[in-house]
Amino acid sequence: PAVLPTVEAVPGDPDPAPVFEIRAKGKSFVDFQHDVTAEDVRLAHREGFVSVEHLKRYTTLGMATDQGKSSNVPGLAIMAEALGKPIPEVGTTRFRPPFAPVSIGSLAAERFGDLKPERLTPMHDWHLANGATMYSAGLWYRPMIYGLSGETVEQAYVREAKATRESAGIVDVSTLGKIAVQGPDAAAFLDRVYTNMFSTLAVGKARYGLMLREDGLAFDDGTTWRLGEQDFLMTTTTANAGKVMQHLEYFLDVIWPELKVHVTSVTDEWAGAAIGGPKARQILAACVTGTSVDNATLPFMGIVRGDIAGVPVMICRLSFSGEMAFEVYSGAGHGTHVWEALIEAGKPFGLVTYGLEALGTMRIEKGHVTGAEIDGRTTARDLHLDWMLSKKKPFIGSAMMDREGLIASDRLELVGLIALDNRPLNGGAHIVEEVDEANPHDSIGHITACCYSPALGKHIALALVEGGKARQGTRAHVSDPLRNRFGPVEIVSNHFFDPDGSRMHG
Repeated sequence: PAVLPTVEAVPGDPDPAPVFEIRAKGKSFVDFQHDVTAEDVRLAHREGFVSVEHLKRYTTLGMATDQGKSSNVPGLAIMAEALGKPIPEVGTTRFRPPFAPVSIGSLAAERFGDLKPERLTPMHDWHLANGATMYSAGLWYRPMIYGLSGETVEQAYVREAKATRESAGIVDVSTLGKIAVQGPDAAAFLDRVYTNMFSTLAVGKARYGLMLREDGLAFDDGTTWRLGEQDFLMTTTTANAGKVMQHLEYFLDVIWPELKVHVTSVTDEWAGAAIGGPKARQILAACVTGTSVDNATLPFMGIVRGDIAGVPVMICRLSFSGEMAFEVYSGAGHGTHVWEALIEAGKPFGLVTYGLEALGTMRIEKGHVTGAEIDGRTTARDLHLDWMLSKKKPFIGSAMMDREGLIASDRLELVGLIALDNRPLNGGAHIVEEVDEANPHDSIGHITACCYSPALGKHIALALVEGGKARQGTRAHVSDPLRNRFGPVEIVSNHFFDPDGSRMHG
């Protein structure tokens, strides 16, 4: 057989130098969409436009549909060469979304005759396979109930809520807005955004926070976790995730551009499961490795990192249900795996899956607020959250929150209602002092959320009522002529269940 000749060759460099410009006769293009050439970049340098932001505006480098993903780095390298500096010293332009490629289908967003996109959590297929009835919650599809054969919606959520309070329950909370707030001025920025202090928050701890609009009205609430000195994970309500992100970006871009802070939406990066109930800690202890979850290691609002079924997780002890509860976050791609591991660990303890109806029931029993109460018309004082208004610092809305109209004694305030005729109440129904079925009038408030409470065995509601706090312990009437529902109610505190928080704090 023929012998192949031997050839001596220099071994290839496994890390070849990058090629930022190919010089040839004619033009050397850098940005193929906006026809920006290498000479255009050098001309910008000669004209004095040496800042990367000025370079961008002078040449339109990176302003096309790819937002510089194919052209920015070569352009910055050519400018760096002209300046005689390394590329990092030249800097980068401010990145704008999309940070990752977005499909044309997502932008068009028209599927099944619906003009809105369907957002599905990482555990969506598991929910469908395990009997969940799904419904739309904003743009997300979330489990309403996990109904058994023959159960009504009310029977299902009562069973789920009752089982959670007696043993433990688990709910998919992946839809909560999640925003990474990072940078040397991150803590100072959060102090300005929230009504309460966050710069004093210790690393490895979380804190509940309230945001106001500039006009002093309540905007959103949620917990923010301090993962490092300059690294925070902010959570928002599901419905307001986009609005909060716009809110933060506006203040960083327009009002406080000097702050060194980056905010990034990471909602889709995390899968979240909230597990709560008297046996929740035992269930976690049975499946979490790499950390303890006892009270000393994981106190209320504490954060730990560990593993579940070989997957790294971050666990925070906080509660929306009013029970001892924990939120378990994992990478979105591992969400179902972690969810199934938690359910398997919970089987000996009677763990149940529950949907939004049971979640809403338990938050009403506990008196926690959501978008139904933070409706763009209420203040922190209306919602009995004035204890969160710091007197040590200014914050967004602090200059306007004490206006005469926002501190009036007859403002609508959050209260609880108990139906004295043991009949269901309806959201949106009016509250009146005297019933006049023929000519309904003189509303003193309205119901924001209602349910049958398995913990109390009564039909209850949250409502906004004029001078509500002063009316606690008195009686009024529900007036709902459109649904022909009239009847007596007792006005009570919005904290129906475990008002001292002993179950939550353990």
